Amino acid sequence: MLPILPPADLQSDLDAARDAERTGGPEAAMVLYRRVLERDADKGGAGMAVAHDALARLLVGQDMAEAAGHALASWRLTPADQTRRSNLWQLLTHLGKADDVGRFQGRDDCVGLVALGNALRRDGQGLRAERAYRRALELYPEVSFTLSRLACLCAEQHRLEEADALFLQAAERHGGRDAVTRTAPAFLASLRDGPPPAGIRATLAEGAGSADRPLVVYASCDAVYARKFLPTMVRSIVEDSGLDCAIALHLINPDAEAEATVASLAAAHGAGRFMVLRETIDLAPLGDNAKTYYACSRFLVLPDLLSRWRRPVLMLDVDLMAIRDLNPLLAASAHSDLGMMSHALKRLDIWSLLYADVLHIRPTMGALRFLDLTRRYIRHFLDRGLPVWFLDQAALAAVHLAGFTTEAAPRLTVYPADIHSSTVMVDGEGRYWTDDSAYFYSVRATGGGQQAMHRLKRRAGTTADVKPG
Repeated sequence: MLPILPPADLQSDLDAARDAERTGGPEAAMVLYRRVLERDADKGGAGMAVAHDALARLLVGQDMAEAAGHALASWRLTPADQTRRSNLWQLLTHLGKADDVGRFQGRDDCVGLVALGNALRRDGQGLRAERAYRRALELYPEVSFTLSRLACLCAEQHRLEEADALFLQAAERHGGRDAVTRTAPAFLASLRDGPPPAGIRATLAEGAGSADRPLVVYASCDAVYARKFLPTMVRSIVEDSGLDCAIALHLINPDAEAEATVASLAAAHGAGRFMVLRETIDLAPLGDNAKTYYACSRFLVLPDLLSRWRRPVLMLDVDLMAIRDLNPLLAASAHSDLGMMSHALKRLDIWSLLYADVLHIRPTMGALRFLDLTRRYIRHFLDRGLPVWFLDQAALAAVHLAGFTTEAAPRLTVYPADIHSSTVMVDGEGRYWTDDSAYFYSVRATGGGQQAMHRLKRRAGTTADVKPG
């Protein structure tokens, strides 16, 4: 039952709504924010922008389309606000499920048309989806985010030059991920024909026994992630993966605590199997975008490492842990140049066409060609001051789609999305239960996870083994 709210002035309503948000009263907060919209409707003031923005946040879990409507209204009132622009971009990107076609059919507002286009795409109706997007662009040309939706549709249909032109238009209008997404084969060819890209400046210490292992498991991270995730990740590879492998750890700007973490891992699991790459770089100019460099740096050195080691490499995000024998997974891609994961339901975004969290790379010319072009792509945008999050996956998608249109493409094995466990259950002793079919558990890939990874000590079985009561 909603509270009966006494009359108040605009600022009092805003203050009360913010208090309700902070104390976990979303229903009361929504009532107050809607009252702000009624009070300020004729003024178009700052209160309306705040209220619309808040309602977008509060409604996103209940009705994404309604949330997008409020996000659009907030952005229209404050078009220079980067956070609100990003919120709107994300909502317009993700709303509209396949079974929502009927819900949005016949709507002629911007959110309704984009949602209809997304729903039609997810339902496999590409031509009708394109009509919906183009109608939205015709009626609401100022909402440039629709260009992204149409560009991704064209890329999906391998209309690569058309997609490229749309991404460029979107980049000029609102930047973001569209600014680092190119799909024209001519652009990829120009990167391939350009001067060799810069790698990284780093030192490499290789354990005496590392060369004897037939596989290298490679992970890269900064000092914070080293402390937070490396112990569990490495333990799982040594004890649970079934792999006979060397372990290569790429540390970006390691501090004393990160070095101590690596030293303890070497002592626990045998120093001879470890290879440690230490990179020191000033990332202060990147500010909050330093995380993009942490994700991309491994690709800047991967071709060199593959040439040096001449062995298969399994490159993993550091927040992954192996939860069972990985040999069957690697066997699936044993006859390809590369193996990596895709999520068909998220292909509305070109940035989610191929995931960068699990890459099985064989030491072939095809893999080297793919990785060299990926490095050139990433370096191109980093050198131009565009360290945009998801740059690494934009590069993988662009190289896959447009990098080899005039020559034989490297052979790719696509892993299904359920190689990741969607659930983990942990008891007080650190024993955990996961999906039977999965190979990995990832805190980030599963939306944050129920427990911190450091609590997971030993796999006890599958979630099907856990009996109620």
